[in-house]
Amino acid sequence: MEKIKLTFLGTGSAIPTAKRNHPAVLLQYKDENILFDCGEGTQRQFRKAKLNPCKITRIFITHWHADHVLGIPGLLQTLMLNGYNRTLNIYGPSGTEKMMQLYIGLFAHKGDKFPIKVHECKEGKIIKEKEFLIQAEKMQHDTPSLAYSFTIKEKTRINKEKLAKLKIPNGKLISELAQGKKINVNGKIIDGKKLIYTEPQRKITYIIDTLENPNTISLAKNSDILICESTYNEQGKELAKNHKHLTAKQAAEIAKKSKSKKLVLTHLSQRNEQNPNIILQEAKKVFKNSIVANDLDVVEI
Repeated sequence: MEKIKLTFLGTGSAIPTAKRNHPAVLLQYKDENILFDCGEGTQRQFRKAKLNPCKITRIFITHWHADHVLGIPGLLQTLMLNGYNRTLNIYGPSGTEKMMQLYIGLFAHKGDKFPIKVHECKEGKIIKEKEFLIQAEKMQHDTPSLAYSFTIKEKTRINKEKLAKLKIPNGKLISELAQGKKINVNGKIIDGKKLIYTEPQRKITYIIDTLENPNTISLAKNSDILICESTYNEQGKELAKNHKHLTAKQAAEIAKKSKSKKLVLTHLSQRNEQNPNIILQEAKKVFKNSIVANDLDVVEI
């Protein structure tokens, strides 16, 4: 089974710290390298993680607050100077096209450019590929804001080890077995249903910078990994409400109500820099399978 790899390039919030860069998460699956948010310094985080930014296929912006987007001009310049040779698709909430024109102007010199396609998204399924889909839902922040989920669809696979032992030549017969049909090979009946298995759906959800709202739960439903902001601890609950953010406890409640399997806490305030364990313990009281992400952490499923 092809793994999904998540690299946490930045796990801080509005003000970065010595240990936490501005928000950015890279999702890798087969040929897809999908960047969620692009805070200031993201291109340098790629270097520290020993990742090639020229492999980025898509960028998803949750909202246009500085800590989530100031890395875009520098990243685009790096791609241009390194001969990026594909169309870069950039997705975001309403206003993204206008903002991208401004940002492109910050790095582009006359004649120096590569194709960029901007998509302004609404809620619902925004990408439908053969193997995966990406969905967006509106969040409640003080600017147009979206959260995203990446889902690999359930699929039927054929057991290659069992197939190899049968020594059936490539062609129509294998295709029929993969469909669960019975075939006749030299008088021997082989049942395809005994060779196939179901690879379950896998889902990653990225929720950041929002108040509690029903869309968080519907979007995150049955996630294998829920990446969720935990900007404040419970002592800062009123600050969270005033600034339209979540506490660690609220993030854990979203994970529990959505029946997610694992919660990864990110977007930590500098207030919790000295003791992020406070955030973790508050979440664990509600949702046991919680962890706090650190810059350059890698999680795979």
